[in-house]
Amino acid sequence: MSDTSIATAVSGLLANADRFRVAAFNVVNANTDDFKAHLATTVSQAPAGVRTETSVSDAPVDLAAEWVNMTVAQIGYDANAKVISSIERMNGALLDITA
Repeated sequence: MSDTSIATAVSGLLANADRFRVAAFNVVNANTDDFKAHLATTVSQAPAGVRTETSVSDAPVDLAAEWVNMTVAQIGYDANAKVISSIERMNGALLDITA
């Protein structure tokens, strides 16, 4: 079970890193002529975990929205990192009990 849980959390880490990267890319290019905002969409994948799909929108960059996207990505990244830490602590406790 913990292998699947860790793999799911790692996929969440990667998806949130991608989401942050896309938002940062949009912010950097916000003043570029004719630049259209890129969108990061998180999609679940079987049997567990998520991945990010990127597309280009028809709209220009909204800096406020990108700030929110970066904040949400940071919080999601931190949450998945805490899941991994918790799983490692539970596995350590289980090993201590069985030892």
